[in-house]
Amino acid sequence: MFGLHTHDRARPPAASTTTVAPAMVVFGTGTDCYLSHLPSFEPPSDVQAIVSVDLDERGRGALGADLRVGYLGNHTFVGDGFVPADLDPASERPVTELRGTLFRGDPRRGCPMIATGVLATVRSVVFAARLEPFGLAGRPTHLCFGRPGHWYLAHRIGRRPSFDQIAAVRRVPGGVTDLLGEPRSDEVFAGGFAVAQPVILGQREFHGQRLRTGEVVVAAFRADADGQRGLLAEFEVERQIHLEVGDLS
Repeated sequence: MFGLHTHDRARPPAASTTTVAPAMVVFGTGTDCYLSHLPSFEPPSDVQAIVSVDLDERGRGALGADLRVGYLGNHTFVGDGFVPADLDPASERPVTELRGTLFRGDPRRGCPMIATGVLATVRSVVFAARLEPFGLAGRPTHLCFGRPGHWYLAHRIGRRPSFDQIAAVRRVPGGVTDLLGEPRSDEVFAGGFAVAQPVILGQREFHGQRLRTGEVVVAAFRADADGQRGLLAEFEVERQIHLEVGDLS
């Protein structure tokens, strides 16, 4: 059954000693800032991970300056060097802070650097799992996290080929039911989800796997450990934050 569930059941990232300079998409608000690792199916970058962070004054200032001049595109954080698997709190050496460089856009496409020596302190791990290029189908298709007014859906990267997508979404008021269609209270969403909830998206006004701006999608949440019934909730896609296909083909 699908409903609220706190932890994904995928295998945790295997321990690794290979240090790289991982690139991470930066998104969120001034209050909530997230970094999402840009993975591939090749070790040691075969880890899907999203972390909530606090940027230092240098990082916040650089992002704020771009916002003031009207830049609304993506930013990328490139770490000075760490093991991607250590983004998982279950790692033997879990990462608690990251130091790196901020870019306006994607540095792989020649976009400019805007700040160096930026410190990102990890507040919480939203999601972390090792990629399984030959894994079984049928697992949850997406991850839901955030708080009221600031919700996000991320594609749960599955077996190869796959894609990496993050979208900002709005929860449709009153659109919460149990799996049989009976209305349910939306209080379950009041506190937000600091840890990503695995969901399966339905097909109502949903055209294919990739989320598109303006679509209304139905998310099926798994039952929780206390026997709470699963539920369905509607979300409207407000904008696409990130989409990457090439590295996961």
